[in-house]
Amino acid sequence: MATQRSPATDWYKTAFRYDYLRVYPHRNDDEARRQVDFLLGILDIPPPCDILDLGCGDGRHSLELTRRGYRVTGLDLSEELLERARRRTAEEGLDINFIQGDMRDPPGVSSFDLVVNFFTSFGYFQEDRENARVLEVISHALRPGGRFLMDYLNRAYVISTLVPADSRKMEGMEVEQHRWITGDPSKAGAHVRINKQVRIREDDMERSYGESVRMFTLEELYAMMDRAGLMVTQTYGDFDGRPVSGDAPRNILIGQASQTSQTSQTRRSRPTTESKSRTGTPSRDE
Repeated sequence: MATQRSPATDWYKTAFRYDYLRVYPHRNDDEARRQVDFLLGILDIPPPCDILDLGCGDGRHSLELTRRGYRVTGLDLSEELLERARRRTAEEGLDINFIQGDMRDPPGVSSFDLVVNFFTSFGYFQEDRENARVLEVISHALRPGGRFLMDYLNRAYVISTLVPADSRKMEGMEVEQHRWITGDPSKAGAHVRINKQVRIREDDMERSYGESVRMFTLEELYAMMDRAGLMVTQTYGDFDGRPVSGDAPRNILIGQASQTSQTSQTRRSRPTTESKSRTGTPSRDE
C-alpha cells in the first residue's frame, strides 16, 4: 500500500521543518510552560544552572527555561527550526546557546546540571546501538549529580489508541496522516516502531514526509539507561503527575547520572560554545 511505504531510515533529516510546527499546533508555548512548571516542581534545581535541551526544535522549552533564569544550550539537527528559535530569542532579547548538530554527538562533557529531552525526541535511529548513543551523550554531558528528564511515548498506550488514518483542514491546507506499527509487540525484544506518513495539500500542490520512532518498553528503557550510566529515580504517565500505566499517554523518566559513569569524566566546564551562535540580542540557534 502506497500510504504505508516505510519512511527512510534518515527520515529525521527532512521531517522537522516548518510544516512540522503546523501539523502539531498544540505543541506550543502554553504546553511548554506547563511542562516546565511540572519539571521545576519535582526537581530542586534553582537558577542559575546549566541546562541542555536535547532535540530542542524551535526552542519553546529553551525559551521558557531561560525566562526563568537558567543558562540554556539547545541542540537540534533542523536548521529551519533553529532559525525560528534564533528569531524568537532575538525578539525577546534573551541569551541562549543554540547548536545545530546530531544528538549522538555530545555538545560538552560534564557541562550540564540538567538534560531535558521532550516530546519523544528519542528512538529515531534504525539501529538500537545508535539510540543507545543518545543516552550515553546524556550521561556524559551531565556533571556529577546532574539530573535528566526524558519525555517519551508509552508503547502500550500508542498501540491501544492507534488511529490508522485521519485528515483535517487547517490554515488553508489539508493534512492527511497514516499510521502503522512494524514489529511484533507480543514478542520479547522485538524491534517495534510506530510509523507515520504525512501528506499536505496546499495551493494545488502536494508534499509529504515520514516519521518512524522505535517504541521501547519501559523495561527496555531502564536497561538501556543503566548501561549508559543513568539511574531512573521517578516515573510519571503524563505531565499531570499521574502514575505510569497502560492508560497513561507518556513515559516520563526522571533520574540522574550514576556516580560510576562520572569516573572517566574529569573535566568540569561550562557548555561549549566555540564556533556556535550565541544569542543575546542578535541571533540564536535552536
